[in-house]
Amino acid sequence: MSSVNLKHPRALPICFLTEMWERFGYAIIATTMIFILIQRFDLNDSKANIIVGSFSAMLYITSVLAGQVADKLIGYYRSVLLGGVFLIAGYTYLVFASDLFTFCIALGAVCSGTGLLKTNVGSYLGHSYKPEDTHRQSGFTIFYVGINIGGLLGFSTAGYIYNSMGDIAIFVLAAIMILIGTLTFYLGFKKLSLELYRESVSVFQWILAIAISIGGGLASVIVIYNPSISNLFLILIIIFSLFVIFKGAKDPKDLKKALSYLMFLIVAVAFWALYNQIFMSLNLFIDRVVDHRIFGVNIPTQSFLIFNTSTVLGGGVLLGLLWKKYNLLDTYKYLIGMFILIFMYVTVAVGIHLSGVDTQSLVSGYWVALCYICLGFAELFVSAIGLSLATRLAPRGQIGAYMGLWLVNIGIGGFVAGIIANFAAISDNNINNIIELKHVYLHGFNIYISIAVIAFVITMVATFFIKKLLGDDA
Repeated sequence: MSSVNLKHPRALPICFLTEMWERFGYAIIATTMIFILIQRFDLNDSKANIIVGSFSAMLYITSVLAGQVADKLIGYYRSVLLGGVFLIAGYTYLVFASDLFTFCIALGAVCSGTGLLKTNVGSYLGHSYKPEDTHRQSGFTIFYVGINIGGLLGFSTAGYIYNSMGDIAIFVLAAIMILIGTLTFYLGFKKLSLELYRESVSVFQWILAIAISIGGGLASVIVIYNPSISNLFLILIIIFSLFVIFKGAKDPKDLKKALSYLMFLIVAVAFWALYNQIFMSLNLFIDRVVDHRIFGVNIPTQSFLIFNTSTVLGGGVLLGLLWKKYNLLDTYKYLIGMFILIFMYVTVAVGIHLSGVDTQSLVSGYWVALCYICLGFAELFVSAIGLSLATRLAPRGQIGAYMGLWLVNIGIGGFVAGIIANFAAISDNNINNIIELKHVYLHGFNIYISIAVIAFVITMVATFFIKKLLGDDA
């Protein structure tokens, strides 16, 4: 295999740059969307939260369809390019969306495109390594750095662009970044003569792939635009997930594994629901109640997320070195991550109390920075472990289904995030009353702390069961 520095496949830098620009585009949209919905379409917090939560959910649920499109029809390379086309169309159409429904149509295209591009860039990279290649893990670490650099660039610039040039500039920039990412993949692929893995694709396969992708986009539009349908869709997804979990559990040991995995999935829903508040209730809290000055610099609301992304980048290197010296079980890493998550919301609750709940004083931005640093470390411990657990707990022949279920589960977390964000939703009558705002947000954050504590307890129980089942392989 041709390689970079005789270690990694030549596809690595191409996949790195493609995903970096895709994440940049996503970051500037995700962190400003709640404000666009409230200010451009005059929505209240509750309605905007549900839309953002549904959008976050469908980004991951369409990934399952996207994986099938690549595996069964057109391959990874063509799926990435098709995803780029959907994303460019979706972000461009956001510029011209004059009402909420057309805005949601554009978001549907973004969901379908993200599933196609994001899922299959990583799949193509994985396929580029031989099964026995010892450099695979370090290659994906480099790839993960690219994802976070894109997010860091997006989060650090989104607020400045939105505040100075408005939402149109955000959409145009996102479209340009996706165009750059797609061209990088296409031209890099041609320049380096990378392997296709699926040489020929029929016209029928192309038509079917496009039809399925459009169908995923239309389903996303329906779910995002209609809150009542999104709730029904959530119930159906949960029923489907339960069916997948227990379908292959044919003996007592497999049943115990399935129950253990179910507990971890429940915990993961809580994690992603609390995580996604960075785009909803936490985003609005920072905008309305927090002093934006950090070390004398006035930081836009959206740019506070650089503390999270920087922690993931720096902490990832630190923990990588630590795991080489101390071989901690995956289940214990998960447990530590859920424990850290509790303090994510404890920090902002403490910040509100120290500012004086019944005063007009703003909450110090340093507490928000600490909140996002806690989230960064929690993410490092939790997010990478899920797929590993799927492979260990899945019954024979169910590994692919269990891994796909992990992506669906992140989507369920997005739905739940939109629902629980309304514990901290502000009515129009109280929007300028800082004391009332503090009370509402403190109430919401206390509920989030309770959810995190319950999730931590469930994680302890699940860890105990898995330890008994798998021993030192847990």
